[in-house]
Amino acid sequence: MGSTVSYASLANDLQVFAHTVKYWLQILENLYVIFPVRSYHHNIASSILKDSKYYFFDTGQVEGNEGQRLENTVACALLAELHKLEDTQGKKTSLHFLRDKEKREIDFLTVVDKRPTCLVEVKWDDQNISKNFNAFLKYLGPLPAYQIVYQLKRPLTTPQVSLVAAEDFLVELKI
Repeated sequence: MGSTVSYASLANDLQVFAHTVKYWLQILENLYVIFPVRSYHHNIASSILKDSKYYFFDTGQVEGNEGQRLENTVACALLAELHKLEDTQGKKTSLHFLRDKEKREIDFLTVVDKRPTCLVEVKWDDQNISKNFNAFLKYLGPLPAYQIVYQLKRPLTTPQVSLVAAEDFLVELKI
């Protein structure tokens, strides 16, 4: 979780064809075991060709450290909120991640009716606001931006980014 999936690399590790890996992942998506989060591009065709990140619907399936489980939990919460907007207001929504050529990354970008609406970075205990927000906010323009921290000592709000405790963000989540 939190890393992009390279079909070719995974296929090599499993000694199968990349097409087979894509097929297996599609089956897991169809069974609602996992869901993809694709990189954000204005050109949707470009985003589909890029590697995706996959998250489990059942966060109990996440193996790894606490940070990976927290990121998966936030992904599920954001996806649920986006689906609620689709179901109750008829909005067209999507969940993405951001990565640029310099390998700077933000974990999540929510998009509603083809417009970016919110940036979210997830950290277990980092009290310093990620510098990656600046690069993407320059590109996307002013948006609500949150760094979600599980072990937050004290909340902090700057003109661009809010440092928020994970439990507070998840309880009050509205996109």
